[in-house]
Amino acid sequence: MLVAGTRDPTDLVAVIAVIAGASLAIGATAALVGLWLEERWAPLGRRRVLRAQWIRALRRGLEVGALVAALASLRATDGLTPVTAGFVVAGFALGEIVLAARPLRSSG
Repeated sequence: MLVAGTRDPTDLVAVIAVIAGASLAIGATAALVGLWLEERWAPLGRRRVLRAQWIRALRRGLEVGALVAALASLRATDGLTPVTAGFVVAGFALGEIVLAARPLRSSG
C-alpha cells in the first residue's frame, strides 16, 4: 500500500512492486487456507502424511500466487482478454492436475 500510495502509477517499479506484493499475499493466504483444510481432514497421528500435506499446500499456494502474478502482469500490459485469461488459467489447471496425479505402483 505504501508503494501504491507514494509512487506514480505509471512508474514501472511501482507496478512491479504492487504485482509482486499482491501475488505474494494472495499465494500465502491460499497456502495457509490449504494447509488448514489439509490438517482438518487428515487422519490423526500420521507424521509422514503431515509433511506431504505441508508440501501440497505450499505448492498450491505458489501456484495461486504465480497465477495472480501472470494475470496481473497481462493486465498491466493491456494483454488481458478473456481468451488469454482462459489459456493462462487452463495452463495452471493442467499443471495442477499433472502434479496432483498419484503415480501408479508397479505390479512387479
